[in-house]
Amino acid sequence: MLAITRIGMVSSLGHGAVASCAASRAGILRISMLEECSVWDSESGRSEPARGHVVPWVAGGFVDLGKRVALAAEALSELNPEKSLADSARSAFYLATSNDFHRQLLEQQGLLPAEYADRRAGYTQQLLPTLFKAVGLKSPPRIQHVRFGEAGFIQILQEATRQLESGAVDRCIIGGVDSFVEPQVTWALNSLRLLKTPSNPVGVLPGEAAAFAVLEPLSAAARRGAHIEALLEAPTLQAEPFHRRAGKPPLGRALTQCILATLETLEDRGAHTGLVIGALNGDAYRAQDWGYALVQLRRLQGLPEWYPAASFGELGAASGPVGLCMAIRGFARGYSKTDNVLVWTLGDDGSRGSFYLRSPKTLTSR
Repeated sequence: MLAITRIGMVSSLGHGAVASCAASRAGILRISMLEECSVWDSESGRSEPARGHVVPWVAGGFVDLGKRVALAAEALSELNPEKSLADSARSAFYLATSNDFHRQLLEQQGLLPAEYADRRAGYTQQLLPTLFKAVGLKSPPRIQHVRFGEAGFIQILQEATRQLESGAVDRCIIGGVDSFVEPQVTWALNSLRLLKTPSNPVGVLPGEAAAFAVLEPLSAAARRGAHIEALLEAPTLQAEPFHRRAGKPPLGRALTQCILATLETLEDRGAHTGLVIGALNGDAYRAQDWGYALVQLRRLQGLPEWYPAASFGELGAASGPVGLCMAIRGFARGYSKTDNVLVWTLGDDGSRGSFYLRSPKTLTSR
């Protein structure tokens, strides 16, 4: 079990985790027209701009690497990275970003230029150094890695857990940043009939966001009197043997296995779970996958469910960390009405992930 001692976030609803999550709780939406991507309205017989959840005051004018750096820097600044990574030799930094799955599909079909490998290399080699420079971090952490997609964030949680429990590091900053509102990405979603449009009401609205958290061993955080935001347990990763566009029906098998593995790891096997935060985003395929999984997860049936995409749009690699921030703010303000939250993620590449969060209040009952 690890302690989460700080969080940071930026989204279409505001600067910071507090403002973003409060606006989400209030049901506020900020949906904008994406002028650079047009979709067809069969009823009116004309095209119109696509729509999405954008962060123009932070990421406007940026694309690809620059956009991710701008979003991540804004969210990371809330953590005071110089203080959070004061001992860089005993710190680690992990960041998940886009796996570029949708553009890659179209590149394989010859509908987009073959740039996937170059983008991946750019994210791997340049994203973290550019981000550290943007936030003025003079001594970067000794361990630093970029991972990709929804699965990447779960891998990060697993790697951070191993590093902290082994004593290799004292502190990890973990996070995710992604953007689906870039013109080429939105066009790819539309071409794959995944985008919500007047002709496709069960599609997704793209979004962009970044979110981070500081992880520490619980004993160390308690010893130094740190404010504990939440407790993290049991990050688990599974995958279907096929992706979203493979033409095979979603039966919830990998998602069920993933969530069961998380719950069975817990001392109470998830018996006190009071809230589920999931990756439903308007896509009927995901809803069907979750529906089949829920039939087999009886202990979760009837529980309240929150969906980050309902407030912030589809966030890809940022979905997991944004869900984490939403749970923590729910604990802090009391509106989660539970001290035990399951978070699950789902990627169109076939990945399925889950992890568990507990309120710091549960420490008093141990």
